[in-house]
Amino acid sequence: MKIKISVICIILTAFFLLCGCGNNSDEAVQIPAVTGTFDFTVLKAGQADAIFMQTENYNIVLDCGEKDDGDELAELLQEKGVSNIDYLFITHFDKDHVGGFPEVMENVTASNIIVPDYEGNNDEYEKYVETVKNKNLTITALTDDTTFILDDVLFEVSIPKKKSYAEGDNDFSLVISVTHGENTFLFAGDAEKDRLTEVLSEFGKQYDFLKVPHHGKFNKNTKRFVTTVKPTYSVICDSEKNPAEDETISILQYVGSKTYSTKNGDVFVSSDGKEIKVTQ
Repeated sequence: MKIKISVICIILTAFFLLCGCGNNSDEAVQIPAVTGTFDFTVLKAGQADAIFMQTENYNIVLDCGEKDDGDELAELLQEKGVSNIDYLFITHFDKDHVGGFPEVMENVTASNIIVPDYEGNNDEYEKYVETVKNKNLTITALTDDTTFILDDVLFEVSIPKKKSYAEGDNDFSLVISVTHGENTFLFAGDAEKDRLTEVLSEFGKQYDFLKVPHHGKFNKNTKRFVTTVKPTYSVICDSEKNPAEDETISILQYVGSKTYSTKNGDVFVSSDGKEIKVTQ
């Protein structure tokens, strides 16, 4: 099934929600003054990504896991008293990122749904398309790198730079750099070697926190990527059945990163703009 998706920077309703919005440029981005906390939970969802974030006034979801993870994510949102997601990002259309989308949309609404500008080719993508059509959802498919601010948190979104990749869907991942005061976070989707080269050209600096790309799988650019980002903390979304590869774990240990695995449970992260607290 094929649908036409509205391609704009941020849909009109988002204009009134954002403190700032625009494409990345050579100009330095102003980091907002800290006024509150930035918190997020990386859910235990097997070898899948499902992350719930909160600023002072906004609720953000980054991926929805597999089909069976939608219930768990919806339950977490309900526990937090969230009936509407302000920003829902689907980094790419693999089943372990978009599979839970229909179930989440059965339980909450979303003001802004942001995806990369390509079409998937699996059953879960077709169900995503069906949900979008049936619920008359407006989708923003990004065609440019985008920067925006929610409360005191700066989001910089990197889009894939090619029309096709040898690794397929994974390298179409949106990659998001987040800054909260002095703290920096990088959410790398399932980026593989070609996409990691692009990411390093945009976000090639040290970060305090890394959501390790592609569930800890190793590729020829993993070492260069991890030693450049050199995260103080890192989280791998993997499982007992499909654990991270030893080479990736070794590189994270080499750079001194304190690494958490969602196979051991949900990971909770809180930033006050100066310090980061990670618990599991």
